[in-house]
Amino acid sequence: MEFNLFIIPVTVILTELLKRYIPTKFVPLFAVFLGLVLGLCYAVWYDQDLFIHGVEGLIYGASATGLYRVGEKVTE
Repeated sequence: MEFNLFIIPVTVILTELLKRYIPTKFVPLFAVFLGLVLGLCYAVWYDQDLFIHGVEGLIYGASATGLYRVGEKVTE
């Protein structure tokens, strides 16, 4: 089991909080970048492989972007 799955909810929460301050068209890019950074932080903190957790962070950030878009469509 992957314990770095916390990246998805943290990314969703932070993008929701920061979307007031950044333009809407950059929110998905911010979410993917944040996922990458959180994945790399996880790898450094737990002394894991940087590449694997960096890629997983990118994927989790993209997943959070998908959740963000679905939530945006539901609220419209």
